[in-house]
Amino acid sequence: MNKKHIVTITDCIDIAANELRANMISILGENENVILEPFVPVKEFSAINCNFAVRLMAESYPPGTIFLITFNPSQERPKSVIGRTEKNGFIFMGRNTGAFDWLTRDFGCKELYDASELFTKFNPQFVSFSGKFVTAPTIAKIAQGEDMKKFGIAINPKEINRLNIADHTIVHIDNFGMMKFTGDLDNPQENDFYEVKINKKKVKAIFCKRMMSQETGSWVIFPGSSFGLLELGKVREYGASSIGAKVGDVIKFKKIN
Repeated sequence: MNKKHIVTITDCIDIAANELRANMISILGENENVILEPFVPVKEFSAINCNFAVRLMAESYPPGTIFLITFNPSQERPKSVIGRTEKNGFIFMGRNTGAFDWLTRDFGCKELYDASELFTKFNPQFVSFSGKFVTAPTIAKIAQGEDMKKFGIAINPKEINRLNIADHTIVHIDNFGMMKFTGDLDNPQENDFYEVKINKKKVKAIFCKRMMSQETGSWVIFPGSSFGLLELGKVREYGASSIGAKVGDVIKFKKIN
């Protein structure tokens, strides 16, 4: 039997992450065919970063992986959905916040279910952190073979919330202050220089395939490690905070060679 991987993607990165894991363990018991992967932290309240993280994990995990997303920055409560991708058969569950936009654009959506009633039945008066009480146990049951159809009502995949992220939007900032952004540059060549503007701050950056070859403190645009995205960073220094950059900011580039 092929092992199932459960990947939890969440902005609940304190003790709450352990609670999610523990509630799945309470269902899974000693099931050696289900692997609980380390949780994937995302920037709090950022649908753009969560959307990127889901897509990034799909790039590396094997077909059939199950993604549990506990994340909701919305004032209103979006539908809770369970779905399966057309390509690779990834299963996903979470609030329809836009977190599944990139995933389903690239991998398609074979089936989608509105699972909101699960939460209403469990929690008619509302208690916070329903991801612990409902999402995590439901995902564990699906991992053990229960049919996702029993947990929701079939809906059109077109109901998946889309984010429509503009080119050159920062979608992730790593722990080195490197900024991954969408879109391409116009035929960049090694050692081309660009004026880079983020909000009201400007820096001069060089395009280079190996950013660490540049001088400490210099700004570099380089091909990153995440499915073709370019990155902007400061060599051996934390660049993002030095210019006040954050996920969701749009970078403006102007070639100055």
